[in-house]
Amino acid sequence: MDLGERINPITKLQIKEIELRNGERISLKIPRTVYPPREDSFLLKEILENLESGGKAMEIGCGSGILSIILAKNGWFLESCDINPYAIAAAKKNSESASVHERINFREGGLGDEGFAIPQNTKLIFWNLPYLNPPSSDEPRLEWIEEASMSDLGDKGWGHQLADFLEINQENLEPDLLIILLQRKYPISPSTTNYWIELGWSHRIIKSIWIYDEKIEIVAYWKPGQGTSILFLEECQSTMEEVKKLPNIGWQRVAANNQIEGRGRRDSIWISDKKDLTATWNIRKSILKSIKPGIIQIIVGTRIAGLLEEYCKWPNDICDKNGKKIAGILIEMDNQDECLRIGVGINHARKNIPGVETQGWSEKMPGTTKMNLQKKVDAALSTLFEEHKLLPSNLLSDKIEIESWRGISKLLSRGYSLKISNEKTRVVGINDYGQLITICRGNEVIIEDLNNLNWLF
Repeated sequence: MDLGERINPITKLQIKEIELRNGERISLKIPRTVYPPREDSFLLKEILENLESGGKAMEIGCGSGILSIILAKNGWFLESCDINPYAIAAAKKNSESASVHERINFREGGLGDEGFAIPQNTKLIFWNLPYLNPPSSDEPRLEWIEEASMSDLGDKGWGHQLADFLEINQENLEPDLLIILLQRKYPISPSTTNYWIELGWSHRIIKSIWIYDEKIEIVAYWKPGQGTSILFLEECQSTMEEVKKLPNIGWQRVAANNQIEGRGRRDSIWISDKKDLTATWNIRKSILKSIKPGIIQIIVGTRIAGLLEEYCKWPNDICDKNGKKIAGILIEMDNQDECLRIGVGINHARKNIPGVETQGWSEKMPGTTKMNLQKKVDAALSTLFEEHKLLPSNLLSDKIEIESWRGISKLLSRGYSLKISNEKTRVVGINDYGQLITICRGNEVIIEDLNNLNWLF
């Protein structure tokens, strides 16, 4: 909580009073040349205060030191840096006043400086990213210290630079490393979430708010699996069967170059070749307390359709704008299993299958390899379902239903329609079971399966 601020008339230092979650008060002394805690800082404070001690953390751009102090109060050890020497001096003094200076090593410097490194065993990196657009040549500029703390880079933002640095140095990072960034969503900032997604990072929006005319988001990033790799098989009967053999620990998934007996809904045959993506994920069964299997199927289809820039067709197909099938989603579970299984099959190229028009990702995304696509799908599913010990689960059924309906609506908005038993019907929504809600001859009809259903493309 921000308890207000005042100016010391002698030292000219800004005195800012901060109340912590436990009621303890911290008094910060902040020079004019140091970025003071503002709305964005308090948004991060709210998140970081709730993190249980996880060992070692790093703050980039520590400013007055308040966020590092808060984590130190919760038992973390920190490496905190800032390019502003006045900020480092102030942060050291503030940490001494808060009696946590032995837990924080403050140093001058930042990302891009020679010798910048992530300390060994670091479990958390956080950064209140500079998100103002860099001024054009004819715009007035701030002093260099203020400019550095508030303005993003040009074409490739600070967030992108951090992602690149982590990719280059990933062998030296903890597998469960969590990155928490405060980013500007609107107006669009040079630092974007999409860049991290392209590199195969899972992400979760922890909180988003509007501050006047700016939308600010706190986004968490981690590598899917947190040290558990995808099991790749050269050949198997079915990835659905192989994933059952994996331990129920962490983020488990299996992929195969050649799947001999892949299956679709109601044990239909899924025809695939070695260039296709065929994989299955184990998902904790407790998820069913929040959302039903039918909705899981649609939200997965929606997310993967988004990756492919295609459309989700109820209940489990992904197709192009002409209705040609490019991928399929299958959900399976047994009463005795602790997990449900999500199977994903994506065509590399079109196939000659009687009665089915198909398409492949290579036609639309020629530069995308099977491995790259696999990483993106893994990250998309991890974003939805993987647990990270430092993060709360955010599987809110109402938000999942809204996103699922938007995915289905994207196809319907192209003018596609539905016939049931030769009767044209209007799709108006989905329920929490993932069933279609339709209007036929003025009556509401719930569609549970594909019997007598015909999509008109």
